[in-house]
Amino acid sequence: MPLIKSVFVTGGTGNIGSSIVEELIAHKYQVMALCKDANSASNAENMGAIPVHGSLTQLSTWIYELENCDALIHTACTFDESMGDVDYALMKAISEQTAQRNSPLILVYTAGCWTFGDHTQVITELTPKNSISDFQWMLDNIAFLSDIENIDLRVVSPANVVSQEQHFLPPILLWEIERCGHPTLPVEESQTWPLVERKNLAELYRLVMEKGRKGEEYICSAEQSAPLNRLLRKLSSQPIESNI
Repeated sequence: MPLIKSVFVTGGTGNIGSSIVEELIAHKYQVMALCKDANSASNAENMGAIPVHGSLTQLSTWIYELENCDALIHTACTFDESMGDVDYALMKAISEQTAQRNSPLILVYTAGCWTFGDHTQVITELTPKNSISDFQWMLDNIAFLSDIENIDLRVVSPANVVSQEQHFLPPILLWEIERCGHPTLPVEESQTWPLVERKNLAELYRLVMEKGRKGEEYICSAEQSAPLNRLLRKLSSQPIESNI
């Protein structure tokens, strides 16, 4: 297996990406992080990464940097109506950029538990996919990348990513508290979600990059069925409202 020295991370100053950058730097990798503004660049430098200015919609300003990298860890997403099209345009640009490489680019692509759909049983990497419509584009882009000869594709599918600093509460629920001023669930109160702490997830990304196999997917989940109402009640004593 080729020695990995330099890693490019999209979303490297975000919730997931920043933990990955810190994990990689702690293991002596040279890390380049895509940064869309000066504040993001400053955060990247503070972590010890090399900031690369650009965005998911400004590919020509940075895509050439992949020539100098052994691996790409892709965690960024626009999270808007065009997110699937934006991601496909990026994957197409990467496939063109890697065509002349002497060795394949290791690409660790981020999917997620949502691509499996709603399940009452524990899912595994062999569970058939039944993605919710908003994230079907992830599966489409994985299929596209799988056919690119000079890309060594590995997929990480995290559960809902949480952090110790935010009381292990999924960010979407924190956003709802900020937006509504009281606990709000986008699902019924009895619903449970799988969770993973972001530092544990960062370690998996590194291990998949180092030891993963081409074409394989790796699910990351530490808690398979966390009760959302219990987590919310740790932050607020107000009644929980459901907006389903």
